[in-house]
Formats: sequence, structure tokens, C-alpha cells
Amino acid sequence: MRSSRRAFIQGAGLGALALLLSRCTPEVPRGRESDRRDAPRDPGDRPNILLVTTDYQSGMDVPAIGHRFLDMPTLDRLSREGAVFRRHYSTGPICIPARNTWITGQYPHTHGKWENIGGWVPETSPVLMAELGAHGYQTTAVGKLHLGFPDDEPLGGFDRWVSADRKGNFGAAGQQDDYAAFLAERGLVRDDYLRMGVEAPTPHVYEWPWDESWHIDHYVGARALEIVERGELREPWFFWVSFNGPHNPWDPPARCSAPYKEMDLPLGHTFPGELATKPTDHTRLRFNYTGDIPRLIDSDYRRRDQIIHAIRAGHYGNLSFIDEQMGRVIDALERRDELDDTIVLWTSDHGSHLGDHDLIHKGTHYDLSVRVPLVVRHPPSIEPGVRDGFSAHVDLMPTILSLAGAPPPEAMEGRDLTALLTDGEASVQDEVFIEVRGNVSIVTDRWKLGLYPHDGEGDLYDMEDDPFELINRFEDGDYADVREELSERIRDFSPVWPPAFSVVGG
Repeated sequence: MRSSRRAFIQGAGLGALALLLSRCTPEVPRGRESDRRDAPRDPGDRPNILLVTTDYQSGMDVPAIGHRFLDMPTLDRLSREGAVFRRHYSTGPICIPARNTWITGQYPHTHGKWENIGGWVPETSPVLMAELGAHGYQTTAVGKLHLGFPDDEPLGGFDRWVSADRKGNFGAAGQQDDYAAFLAERGLVRDDYLRMGVEAPTPHVYEWPWDESWHIDHYVGARALEIVERGELREPWFFWVSFNGPHNPWDPPARCSAPYKEMDLPLGHTFPGELATKPTDHTRLRFNYTGDIPRLIDSDYRRRDQIIHAIRAGHYGNLSFIDEQMGRVIDALERRDELDDTIVLWTSDHGSHLGDHDLIHKGTHYDLSVRVPLVVRHPPSIEPGVRDGFSAHVDLMPTILSLAGAPPPEAMEGRDLTALLTDGEASVQDEVFIEVRGNVSIVTDRWKLGLYPHDGEGDLYDMEDDPFELINRFEDGDYADVREELSERIRDFSPVWPPAFSVVGG
């Protein structure tokens, strides 16, 4: 049965997350804050909502259903006690498209963010924080939002934001945030650690050399912990804790990456000459962000595995470090007897290739880029277990509003996933669509098709026979009927086909 992208499955249910004692406990002093505090609100029967997000974490980076060697006891606990989505997809797998999809419940072709280009969403787009605020929720954020708030609403609907809004790019505008002030008090700027990455033997891979409490992911966790422990959340609350890692630079403390350096890690599925068999866009993408890494690999391909191993050890070490920080926050909620009254959701804006398909970063429909975590915990209402139904980032806002008991704006395009949360056998859709950088893809039970209008190209994968997406069947005559049927479904889905296209990294 074909699904309608504007259809909603209404229902009741609640969502996910968990905890563990941390190994890093230094206190972090308060920096500057953006703060708009309102009068206390009547909590009624509405649940609190904790949204935990990372940047660059793929679905394989959930130990319960992926890389079991990962040391993430907090996420492990949440997975044991909550719903773990096996097929959750980033609707727009780079930062700004994904995050704008989170807050609008709309596809990039509607909210307008196809690439990492800033600016606020259209006035016609609903905004998650504003909708929850209108429903009586206190809305608080800590960490990376990367949303481009308008001048007349600098918090975009949040009551309060403790900002740590990117690890960097050198001298990037907009970096005078709360974390920058925190670093300045310690005699540092972002460029200090970014320079270390440029000078490292493996570009952008190094061990954090300063006090752990100065790391941006520790800062986010410590500030979130302060807010919980000081009782600064007024029920009902929506609390978004958004970590910057494991996005590069891959810079965890040495103790976090050391175990992974000793492991035989996966090094990515590819083969010599793979990019020549794939859309031209993938080759452009390979070089448009941290191009020094693929250039180093190409200069001496014998070093390829060593470089990818170093990057992955840093990536997994960052995840372990983040898991510690989040464990402290979860632990604090449990001590305050608030955890089981809170819906906890853990997801990531997108994954990263880390060597798959001879690529390093994100922005494609390959699984390591587009399939991401979704774990939802709320013991009173959600039966633990794995969910195999399709879901996507465009569905998160409708689901969160449903769980909060807030009326759904008609302009949302995602689906309410509460049926999947309360009934492990339920399904709300039989396909998902991905829109990024001008390209559109469809994923079904067996097939994955991408169309690239800028070049008039495409790629098609039989996920049953080729789960690592290595063999492009787009030009294979034996698959012509599948290609045409899926192409027609994309054309039916997209009202702006073909969309405008330009290449922008970030």
C-alpha cells in the first residue's frame, strides 16, 4: 500500500533514553548564555521530553544493533529499556537540512534547506520549539543547533539556549557563542585546537591535549548537568542536549580512543575504481570538505587503511566520550526521580562514511551517511525492543508533538510514529525519501534509488543482494523496470522536481 507523505497516524505513546555513571566529573564554570526565562507553567499531565542529538553518528554506531565493540553503556541502557529503530533515516543527511527537518516536520523541498546554507525557515513552516512553547512547555537547549535564527527571534522559539554551536571551521563567523566565552576565560579560541588537526600526521585526528572539561562535548554535557541538578527545568519541559561530536576534528581524550586504536576496526566497504561507477556527484563530494584527507590517501594508497583506522578510532572514541557525558545527565534525572516521567529520544543529524565508498563524510544516501540512530525510552508507555518499520527525521516533530499532547500543525509533512512506539509490529510507511544537495532518493524494503538532476545521473542498489551498496544497477537493462517504477515514485513525491542544485560543503 503506497503511503501519503502528508498522512498522519494519530495515536498515543511515549519515547526514549538512559544513563550510566561517568568517569569524567570536573565542574565546568558558567559562560555567557542566551536566556529568556518565563513564568512557571502548569505541568498538567504532559510528559517531559529530553532530546539527545549527536553529529555524524550512523545507525551502525548503536551497539545494540550495530558495532557491538562500541563502549557506550548509556546508549546500551537506553536501548535495553526503550524502542530501538533499526531503519531510521536522515531526511536530509547534512547538518542544516537535517536540523531544519527536525524542527519543522517538513521535507527540504518545503523548508528550503537542501544544503549547508543558513537562514531561517519560511514563515509558513511550523517550528517545534514554538509549538511546544504554545502548549505550555519550557523549552531549553544546550549545544549545537546550527539553525540560523532570525534577528527578531534570536532564540527561534527557545526560552533559553546555552550555545556551543559548532566545533569550528577556522575563523568561522558566528562562533562568539557561550563556548567561545568559556574558552576565552582559559586563554583559548577554537582555532587553537583546529590548528592541531591541520598539523597532525593524519589530518584532523589528534588527542585532546587540554583539560577534558574544556572539550566542547564535555562542556555541553556539563552545562546540561548543571541545569538538571540546579532544578532549572520547570515541568513540563522540553530539553534539547545537542553534542558536536563525533563530527571532525576527531579529538577525544587519549583514554577514550586508546582502546579502539588496538582493535581491528571496520575500514569501510569499497573497491578500487568504485567512484568511476557511481554518480559524478560522489566524486565532487569526496573533495569538497577536508579534501586533504582523500588527497593524502591518493598520494600513497598503501596508507589508506592506516588513515581510515586512525579516523575511526577517533570517531568511536568521541562517541564513548559523549556517552559518558550523557550518562551523567541521565543519572542526575534519575536521582531527582524525574527520569521515568521523561520521554528520552536519542538520534543524530546524519552519519558519516569513514571510508565506505572511498568517501569520508556525509551527504549521500548510502547507509553509513543516511541511516541514523533513533532510540526512545519511556518505561510507562513503551515496550522495549527493536522496531523494524521505516521512520525518518521528518517524522520526529509530529511524533514529539503527539507525545506531548500538542495539536499537529497542518503544514507538517511527516508521520506520527507513536504506533511504532506502542506496537512493535506496527508500520506507518513502506518507503522513505531523502533530499540533499539537490538530489532525491527513495528507500524501500529491497531497493534504493537516487536521482541526480544536475548531472542527469542515478544510482540503484539491490539491498537484498548487495547490502553494502557497491554495484550500481542504474544503467543495467535487467533492472530497467525497477528503475522506472522507483523514478516515477520520486517524481510523484517531489513537487519541485528537478530542484535547483549547487555544491556547498560544510
